[in-house]
Amino acid sequence: MNASPAFDFSRSSLQPVPAQRACRIALLGFGTVGRSVATILQGGSFPQLRLQLIYNRRVDRKRVPWVSPQVRWTDDLEEVLASDADVVLELAGGLEPAYSWVKRALLLGKSVVTANKKLIAAHGPELLDLARQQGCRLEFGAAVAGGVPVLCGVSPGLSGDRLLKLCGILNGTCNYILHAMDSRGVALDAALREAQQRGYAEADPSDDVDGLDARAKLAILVRTGFHLQADPQQIATQSIWPVQPADFRYARELGCTIRQVARAELKSGTLLAEVGPTVVSAGSPLGSARNNQNVLVTTGKYGGETVFAGAGAGGAPTAVAVVSDLLAVAESRAAANCGPALVAVPVSNDFRCRHYVRVTPAQTTDAVAALRRSLTSGGISLRGLLHHPDRHDRRPSLALVVEECSTHALEKALSQVQEAGLLAEPAVRMPMVTTS
Repeated sequence: MNASPAFDFSRSSLQPVPAQRACRIALLGFGTVGRSVATILQGGSFPQLRLQLIYNRRVDRKRVPWVSPQVRWTDDLEEVLASDADVVLELAGGLEPAYSWVKRALLLGKSVVTANKKLIAAHGPELLDLARQQGCRLEFGAAVAGGVPVLCGVSPGLSGDRLLKLCGILNGTCNYILHAMDSRGVALDAALREAQQRGYAEADPSDDVDGLDARAKLAILVRTGFHLQADPQQIATQSIWPVQPADFRYARELGCTIRQVARAELKSGTLLAEVGPTVVSAGSPLGSARNNQNVLVTTGKYGGETVFAGAGAGGAPTAVAVVSDLLAVAESRAAANCGPALVAVPVSNDFRCRHYVRVTPAQTTDAVAALRRSLTSGGISLRGLLHHPDRHDRRPSLALVVEECSTHALEKALSQVQEAGLLAEPAVRMPMVTTS
């Protein structure tokens, strides 16, 4: 038998536990994460987990010689569902056909482990309830933050506290891109190509750079930590595409850097939630996140801030979380616990905070004066102005730091200046978020 892929899981924090009958596993999807999971399961460290069957479309092109000959390969889903597998491991991704596969598996009494954040964000409560009714398990610890155990850390880990805020870097691809721009001066498109070459980003990176991936993860965290029903479609997102080298230059002058941040808090019966590029203190847990790291900072009423951090993108870290879920299922066949009933609340991105704004004036003097007037009329105070042109900038720009104000009020003021034709291109607005 040939050697398995080059990465080494021998230092994994996962520890084998005594087994009775091995838990039989059917793997759906043999992509980056699927291969990494198979590598762990074929490594002999977990005899209580037995990979029995691998499903993939056009399966012949996926076969590898390092998988044991006792493992069956198939492109027939009905063979998977008709098998005696105890757990269906869904790693194909997307909403369909993944939703249909998972629902059918649960109806047959098979437990399911998945890393599919889109699926859990859209259908998690329904599928958890179905698993409970069928006396089986649905586990999805790998759906948020890759190898960082944030879901079990939030619940049950912090269930003795009352969570007030969630704030984190939930997409390793964007963190790799923005950290490369910050630390090495790499342009965004070049950093993205690097991320793709390293296996952190898909060929179509839209879900990552536009915030949709982090949005789905934030919706799952809101359900887990706040016990609130969060429709991902209601959570505002901003793409990282508008971020320019000038933004990092201005951020450094403020002792800050830029990261894609997902955050949520409950205020006066409304869930405030958003995902987008954010100015953060360079020395904070968020600002210190490097390469493909994920970070989650929770704020509790009693326990204060708790930080979770680790590798969040790539097959190996995600595979560790998947195998942890498989072990949880193998060790206990008890019915899934859905937790408290979810409460539906209004969702808004109208946070009150300081903001960073970069503008590219069509006529510098008029635009700045008009912007000042628009801010003042909206009850918004200007804290500072930065203007240090660089020869590499496409057009001269300047940055404003706005005192704490309503996001919607600031957006309205910026829209008025844009509609007046005083800006050469749309303003770039980023919230400024402080964590310990």
